[in-house]
Amino acid sequence: MAKTKTTTRSKPATSKKTETAGSAAPDGAADIRMIPLDQLEPSQLNVRKVAASASDDAELLASIRETGIKQNLVVHALSETRFAVDAGGRRLKSLKQLAEDGVIPADHPVPCLVEDERNAILTSATENLQRAAMHPADQFEAFDKMIGEGRSEDEIALKFGVSVDLVRRRLKLARVAPEIIERFRAGDLTLECVMAFTLTDDHDRQLAVWNAVKGGYHIHPQSIKRQLTETAHSANSALGRFVGIEAYEAAGGVLLRDLFDDRASAHMENPELLERLAIEKLQAAAKPFEGTWKWVEVHLSVDYGAFRSFGRVYPQDIEPDPDLLAEEEHLIAREEELAAQNDGEDWTDAETEEYYAIEPRLREIEALQRERQPFADADRAIAGVVLTIGHDGALRVEKGLVRPEDIPAAAMPDEDSADAGDASSPARPHVTPPTSSTPVPTSDPAATLRKADGISASLADDLRATRQHILRAHLAADFEVAFDAMLYALCEQALGRSYGNEALDISIRPFQAQDREVLHADTVAQKMLEALEQDLATDWMKLQKPEDFRTMSALPIADKQALFAWATGLAVKPQLSSDNRPSPIIEEIGARLDVDVAACWRPTAQNYWGRVNKGHAVATARKLIGDDYAEDRNRERKGDIAAAMERAFAEAASETEGFDAATVAKTTRWLPDGMVFAGATEAGADTAGAAPETEEGDLSAEDSLSDAESNEPSSLPAFLSEDAA
Repeated sequence: MAKTKTTTRSKPATSKKTETAGSAAPDGAADIRMIPLDQLEPSQLNVRKVAASASDDAELLASIRETGIKQNLVVHALSETRFAVDAGGRRLKSLKQLAEDGVIPADHPVPCLVEDERNAILTSATENLQRAAMHPADQFEAFDKMIGEGRSEDEIALKFGVSVDLVRRRLKLARVAPEIIERFRAGDLTLECVMAFTLTDDHDRQLAVWNAVKGGYHIHPQSIKRQLTETAHSANSALGRFVGIEAYEAAGGVLLRDLFDDRASAHMENPELLERLAIEKLQAAAKPFEGTWKWVEVHLSVDYGAFRSFGRVYPQDIEPDPDLLAEEEHLIAREEELAAQNDGEDWTDAETEEYYAIEPRLREIEALQRERQPFADADRAIAGVVLTIGHDGALRVEKGLVRPEDIPAAAMPDEDSADAGDASSPARPHVTPPTSSTPVPTSDPAATLRKADGISASLADDLRATRQHILRAHLAADFEVAFDAMLYALCEQALGRSYGNEALDISIRPFQAQDREVLHADTVAQKMLEALEQDLATDWMKLQKPEDFRTMSALPIADKQALFAWATGLAVKPQLSSDNRPSPIIEEIGARLDVDVAACWRPTAQNYWGRVNKGHAVATARKLIGDDYAEDRNRERKGDIAAAMERAFAEAASETEGFDAATVAKTTRWLPDGMVFAGATEAGADTAGAAPETEEGDLSAEDSLSDAESNEPSSLPAFLSEDAA
């Protein structure tokens, strides 16, 4: 067999030091001439604005002093006797220094390529990019200017011998807010931090994040990325994979991509759109099950433990498909064979590929066999199907779920006898009982309404967490209510009150709303909890057992009551009163404590207005403030709307916005739907989610406002009152 002749290609030259800039003069006539040094000056069109290091300049000066100019300067004419240097500014500086030192005369002739002024930016960029030490800000601004002159990305890439991707990345950097670029030039930011800002082209968003991080001791690019994507979903998340990037972008979704990290996931910036697309996809998948089961529900996510709160019916056993069964047996045998023959030995690529393909196929066969097993009509008559998104982003279908209330009562002995003697009686469904009391997931009409207002699932979770935190603080300060609530919860479980929608988690571990503790920093509720915790009698916890128990037992009753209330407060679960299955006990607890949510939490740009759609904000403004104010907001950008709504719905709205007393009485007490505790006697409960009209016999708006401004909320403990000693 003839051997293929191989040749070694010579590497392309990497140094441009001795090339004449005019050797490839673009777009027009150019000529090289000797121009006196004193007729040359720096060009305003030179793209290099950040000076090179002192050491680099010193090296260049020494080189020119020793060997002279080896590369011409590139200039354009300002007049017959004045020329601006577009490329070669550092060389010009060195020559001027040599003239000042008396090494060369002031009119020393300098070789210069005289070109058309319109090529100045391109030439300057070429010169500086091919040589070292040009500041990155100068580089990407030069690329941006050339794009503005009509040059294409491909043309720029070809000119400088770089990839088109690199050009695009540099252009992406050029779209960072000028204020941030200036901080980069000044050395306040690293290039990596500037790269992080390119996740979005929205300058307002960039500046908002910059203002949030600039006060930190160390600004890290990851913290910038986290803030830019805090309300976005990763494309690699279960929700992102379920919908898919193509479907999301086709629906108008904005995708945030990190062009500087090929490993980084893209982020989907429109969570409301993403969730809507996911629900639509789930609803389409649910269609085949409708009409054949008692109920069918779709959910974006379900805690897997919640499925244990259903009873179960199972499909009937049938003979497995013989072909699938034979394939399964063959694959299992082959898997064992491969493992045995390669034990401790090197595997071939083909064997490795075959081995790792077996397990996924076995799972497929198992699923296919399961799908062949039918459910009895009597089982489907009491059971339902839940479709949700699995942790891997795949559709998850749970069939045969029976709600606790649908589980048939156990047959009495005489019923069993009667059924046995009546061949026509249908078989009673056999239901495996629930194994958990976790609330059963159900369809949520309130969630549907929230969707219409642009309130995402994430925002609804934040509102639940905030409401929970406020109730916890009030419950921890009231032993009497805490004792009743805990005693009730203990009796419910100890005495077997079934699978309910409990208000408390009586395991008494802190029931935290995952990743939402930051919501509560510096809030009224948090201050309440901190003040209570400081006064708790906890020195006994430092002792060894059982001395700690004896010491705790000897505490005064008031100290025991404080500890009991505190522990009970930790057990409160998060929910909204508008949820489909609200806990009436939670609502009753909130009513007994007379929790004034409006005094503890106000909707801000960060926690609410910046996270709902524009239509909801404008509609709320129209209801509570008026058409003129709403129309003004409707003409603004989302960020400006959010800021304006924060001011309008703050406690000091009358001072900051100039509203009349009637308007302030509504805006300063307004709360999103579900935040007020049902039955609470707070003054603003009737303005939650709406703007009701004042009826005859009600307090006047002026009286309400005066009352609200002059008094601490009645539900706040005395230790938080301004009058407290």
